[in-house]
Amino acid sequence: MANRQTDSDGQAASLANISRTRRAQLVAEFEGELGIDHKARALAAYEAKRWQIIKTAIVWGIALMFFAIACHRLWIMGNAVEEPFSNLNPIENLFGDK
Repeated sequence: MANRQTDSDGQAASLANISRTRRAQLVAEFEGELGIDHKARALAAYEAKRWQIIKTAIVWGIALMFFAIACHRLWIMGNAVEEPFSNLNPIENLFGDK
């Protein structure tokens, strides 16, 4: 005996078989009927992602600047001693050069 599919199963299968382009068209039509502007939504998502990238670049830039400054100060403090690690005092040498 052959098993008959119900209408909902057939409808689900037909929805799964439509192309991405047609599916995007149907979604755009449905959103248009609901009053949703998909172009504005896509622009808002793009702007949010762009702002996240900008914030990440700013934070990494500041972190790299602090790291470079710390490395430079340690290099200066290391050059100020005659024998390495003999009289290294980071509190005294951090803000004032001798």
